[in-house]
Amino acid sequence: MNESKTSGIGKMYEEFKITQLVNETLTTVIENVQINHDKISTKAKPRPLSAIHEEIREYDQLSRELEGLAIRGCFLTMLEKFPQVRPIWGFGKRIEGRVEETWKPEIVEDFYFRHHCASLQAALNMIIQNKDDRNGMRRMLNEMGAHHFFYDACEPHFEVFQECLLESMRLVLNGGDSLDDEIEQSWICLLQTIRLHMGEGVEIQRANYLSQCLIPKEMEEVRDNWSKIESYGFRKAGILLCESAFESYSILLKMHNLSMTLPIEANKTSESFVALSDQIMKALDKTIKSYTPEEGFANLILEIRDFVIKFLVVEVCPPLIRKSFIDGMIHMLCKILNIKHVKEDFLHVWKKVYRVMEQSMIANIVEY
Repeated sequence: MNESKTSGIGKMYEEFKITQLVNETLTTVIENVQINHDKISTKAKPRPLSAIHEEIREYDQLSRELEGLAIRGCFLTMLEKFPQVRPIWGFGKRIEGRVEETWKPEIVEDFYFRHHCASLQAALNMIIQNKDDRNGMRRMLNEMGAHHFFYDACEPHFEVFQECLLESMRLVLNGGDSLDDEIEQSWICLLQTIRLHMGEGVEIQRANYLSQCLIPKEMEEVRDNWSKIESYGFRKAGILLCESAFESYSILLKMHNLSMTLPIEANKTSESFVALSDQIMKALDKTIKSYTPEEGFANLILEIRDFVIKFLVVEVCPPLIRKSFIDGMIHMLCKILNIKHVKEDFLHVWKKVYRVMEQSMIANIVEY
């Protein structure tokens, strides 16, 4: 009897914490929209807002259980069909080395998984309820997109979300709540609008990041270090970087149970390896040299376009590639600069240099 009572209290407390976290998340988003809406709306590119048909069924017409099932199904589908996105979330990382039969039942009970689903459910409700205020909805979605930039989300992730949510809704909603062709088209229209304006938010935040992430004093140190790398030789430095990065990437793939291969042959004598290492160093060199105190790295997106077109790699896990190449870059810098103990500020600055290069590449991939 006491155990049952204790279990019930624990469950109630957990539900309370989820609700509290959702409310805090939404309050933060709304406050930021109110504070920053002028900045967002003036910087966003003018694009037509897709029509949202009235046939979309309000979520409050569905039972809370069905809403939750559809959202949970969306995330489970993403984690299953797109394993490369798993490292984005803490609960996704815990799938490492697990077969589907064991991780699915456990993850649906995970507190943070449930919190994330509840946050998304609340956000969708808020978007639907405010769909008639198109300017307000656009500002809100821009702000949400800007926040997602710092969660390592980029525009293609929103397309994955749309696909998985629709697939989940088709499976979960039955009978009178099922999606007929007309209602499904209305949902597609709504989700495309969400994609569009959250993508604008990511684009806005990316532009802000490229122009503001590093200050002139930090860049002086970066350029001083980089001149020593150039004297050492870009080819030798690039081989050091890529060897370390590929080794790290292989380990991370196994750790996360991802059945992906290395983007190229991991043999430093192969032509493809040498070509990629040369291009990575050229891209880093272009990144560092593109900086100006007035505009930061704002011009890098255009300047690095040729590299992206020639060396576009699709079948990789972006969060793990990022970690691997940052590790490889730091390894290369420490070896050439004879750094025995890496200081946190050194690490922080060079991580930002890599992220600048990466975001400029992503911007080109989105446009490609």
